[in-house]
Amino acid sequence: MGVNIKNPYIECAHFPAQNPQEELFAWLIDKGMSGNAVRDLFTEFCERLSELGIKLKRGNIALSAIHPQVSAFMYTWRRGEGLVLNTNVLHTDVPGEGWFSSPFFFMLTNNINFLHRKLESETELDFPVLVEFRDEGMTDWFCQVFDFGWDFDDSREMGGLVTSWASDRPGGFTEEEYTILHRAIPLFALAVRSIASFRTARSVLETYIGKDTARKVLSGQVRRGSVESINAVLIYADLKGFTKLSDTMPQTELVEMLDLYLDHMASPIELAGGEILKFMGDGILAAFALTDQDVPAICETALQAVNRMKEGVRKLNDDRDASGEPTMGLDIAVHIGDVMYGNVGSETRLDFTVIGPAVNEVSRIEVLCDTLETDFLASGEFVKAAVGCKQELKSCGFHALRGVREPIELFLLG
Repeated sequence: MGVNIKNPYIECAHFPAQNPQEELFAWLIDKGMSGNAVRDLFTEFCERLSELGIKLKRGNIALSAIHPQVSAFMYTWRRGEGLVLNTNVLHTDVPGEGWFSSPFFFMLTNNINFLHRKLESETELDFPVLVEFRDEGMTDWFCQVFDFGWDFDDSREMGGLVTSWASDRPGGFTEEEYTILHRAIPLFALAVRSIASFRTARSVLETYIGKDTARKVLSGQVRRGSVESINAVLIYADLKGFTKLSDTMPQTELVEMLDLYLDHMASPIELAGGEILKFMGDGILAAFALTDQDVPAICETALQAVNRMKEGVRKLNDDRDASGEPTMGLDIAVHIGDVMYGNVGSETRLDFTVIGPAVNEVSRIEVLCDTLETDFLASGEFVKAAVGCKQELKSCGFHALRGVREPIELFLLG
């Protein structure tokens, strides 16, 4: 929405503004509904507060994340410098002493939602970071915590937003500034929650069902039986020896090892533009969607991804074998065919997946790897389409697949 030149305070039709402060509130409502990036929202919010005459020297936010790698996003803004910190806190990061001695840690562990310190008038500050702020010339600081209602299982984590704000005005924030801040910051937190909730949903869906499938689901394709037919290269990869190891290894070590192998299998596919459709215990089903004009090129890309999978697992096995750790082999089958891609399931529980004869066939081709003493098999249908890869593949004859009427020709890597 553009700004009305005659009345610059009218920006949001849902909340007509009558003065500069209400214009800020209207802007926050608009941004919360539009879904802009939290980083950009925070930066502009700090700038707009400054434009209102608020002597804001520093603003900082930490936003909880529901993400497989990231536990929180952190941003810091300083007047005259803009955004000076833009970082992700990983689940694997080990907190330092600074965290345990911080006001944030104190507030979260004691269920405190608001903390205020007058930096220039309090001679004995109770947190080292506030002493640093005072030494930098800041005079006033307060922190607000907003719980988004994301009930994390770990009681030490809070699902929401932690914000802190500091002034360098002599005497600190004025009463008028506090009036604006105490109204604007909760609106800012609500806008962040609106943006973060959608992005969290997208992150969770991408984590569990893949980026392309997540996009389809979030675009409203959630009706049972809603499917589309696509032509795709299918890759079925399965680890060898996992079942035997599962009887002898501690569970924690077993899962860590499995994750390590699956990462080496999945990463080459995702980097090549394919999509992991399923993690099935110790295996994966992946697909490269085809278009008529790109079929040979996509087949070649898929085969390159397979070679990188094989090489990655081989190097992993070399490293683990050298250190005396257990290893697993990898069998891979590649096929091509029409599959149905969409929602299948009960009225209340759906799975967004691929079904069809080609899916069954690629899994049964993989089973023959042991019989034919190889770690790779490709179907004749794939070889016909992969015209640029035929010199890499050699026939090993026709073989029967369980449940398939006619034997099919299979190929090895030459």
